[in-house]
Amino acid sequence: MRVLRLFAGLAAAIGLCGAAATANAANYERIFRYGMDPADDAPASDAEAARFLTQATFGPSPGDIARLRALGYSEWMDEQLGAGTTAARPYVEQVIASLTAGGQNVGQTQRTDRWFWNAAYAPDQLRQRMAWALSQIFVVSDQSSGISNDVIPMSEYQDLLARDAFGSYRSLLGDVTWSPTMGRFLNNYHNQKPSATTQPDENYAREVMQLFSVGLIQRNLDFSPVLVAGTPVPTYDQTTITHTAKVFTGFTYSDAPTSPPNFYGGAITNAGAYNPMACWGLELFPYDSNNMRHDITGDDGTLNSSKTVLGGLTIPPGQTCAQDVNDELDIIAGHANVAPFISRQLIQRFVTSNPSPAYIGRVAAVFEDNGAPDHERGDLGAVVKAILFDDEARTPSTDPSYGKLREPLLRITAIWRAWNARPQQPDQYGQVKMSAGVSFLSATGQRPLGSPTVFNFYEPDFQQPGQFADQNLYSPEFEITNESTTYTTGNTFYSFTRRAYVGMDQPPDSQTLPTDRPLLDLSPLQANAGNAAAMVDLANVRMLYGSMSPQMRDTLVNTLTFMSGASPQELAWSLVYLISLSPEFAAQR
Repeated sequence: MRVLRLFAGLAAAIGLCGAAATANAANYERIFRYGMDPADDAPASDAEAARFLTQATFGPSPGDIARLRALGYSEWMDEQLGAGTTAARPYVEQVIASLTAGGQNVGQTQRTDRWFWNAAYAPDQLRQRMAWALSQIFVVSDQSSGISNDVIPMSEYQDLLARDAFGSYRSLLGDVTWSPTMGRFLNNYHNQKPSATTQPDENYAREVMQLFSVGLIQRNLDFSPVLVAGTPVPTYDQTTITHTAKVFTGFTYSDAPTSPPNFYGGAITNAGAYNPMACWGLELFPYDSNNMRHDITGDDGTLNSSKTVLGGLTIPPGQTCAQDVNDELDIIAGHANVAPFISRQLIQRFVTSNPSPAYIGRVAAVFEDNGAPDHERGDLGAVVKAILFDDEARTPSTDPSYGKLREPLLRITAIWRAWNARPQQPDQYGQVKMSAGVSFLSATGQRPLGSPTVFNFYEPDFQQPGQFADQNLYSPEFEITNESTTYTTGNTFYSFTRRAYVGMDQPPDSQTLPTDRPLLDLSPLQANAGNAAAMVDLANVRMLYGSMSPQMRDTLVNTLTFMSGASPQELAWSLVYLISLSPEFAAQR
């Protein structure tokens, strides 16, 4: 039986989409590391595997469930941490070039469709999921007029987060800081040294500390506030922001010409718009040159003093731009707050909105020291592994405060992956359409790299009024959950269930099959159309990792039994749609 199960798992894994199967082909020998016996740390059931994959991916698929059970948790994690990055930008560049040549309109839809494709089909699921989590901390948004048309640079920013997902926090912070997409979003692009009438823009200086690293008050390793005489201690003040803003000056496009100099030129190619910015400091021009745009002075505006920044540390005057920025980012990344501040938000994105102080402390300790011989600090791969392998993640809790509201976009991707949704074939321009013309920001409150502000779609400290707030519990995703989005999100799920499955005999409101969304393969449900209980039990594992309550199961079985005259197709899509609307599917526990 072990041999049969092993080969069944392998066949199921190969049965993933072509891209995933091709990318994983070289790794199948890992399955045999333990001979013909299951791995020592293999999940005990499909439901247990599906629960882990709900946290670690964009949703469990039958193939990934089988693969995880064959490999075990540790080997699966090693495989994912070592997987290459499925990039978005090269695809988006190619599609936009083709569309433009054909006289077609282009926009952020091409980018978001690729994001959805990566979420549904990319083999580097953990990397892509981590990039999604990081995009809600290191926020850029196409809602900003400054970058609303930057489709290809936004795609590159998405790839930047994916490439850095398992690297060092310090490297990520540096790549984000030098990104022209971030520069245009938070105004350090074309930010300049002070003049007689102007001062450097403080936007990036403020947000790099408040949102990307340390937060507003000092924290212990378990995220509890540092108190002095019972009062929280601020992390920095306005003077720190003012001095830090001087560091982030002099930035322009990497291809801005220096002979003759044109600080406002550049970006004459796509690459110029997304490559790391150049900085016009002492590395390019002498101090007294009108073209030297980086501030090299100290607190008093002279070359005789240093800049006093976070934690009261100083940056010497008279340095190049790169030296100033590197010193500043080293100081920020080295602050004691970073480990608990970032760890807590990542736990919220993957596992639970209200992690215990001990859980945060354990993950933050790994952030401080990855436990490897090099004792690396800020090893994000080690951090996400610690988050997912922690007892609070792996052991389901009956505590009502445990878990999180599953983000609307993660519910959509989970539906696709649960039912092996088939991607559309590329159209004449090479684009694979995914989003069915849905305006996700208005319908669900979310769109990839499309939050309304730099504070993300929701804030980590949001407390839904009522029972959550009364018990001092955090519920970030509830900030975008209201009467309107509940209704429109339900309609969106309808677009991806009733209106999108393989073998639709009478597509609603249309005479042809849809070509702008993945099509669910509901054949496993249809095969059990004569057995309502079997249909519900299969959907329970695939969509609810076996957590369906007896009351919900009875209701669904009775509903399908009542629909005795319905076709197998109608029974199947109705079941998937009803589960997608349920509070139990919305809640991740």
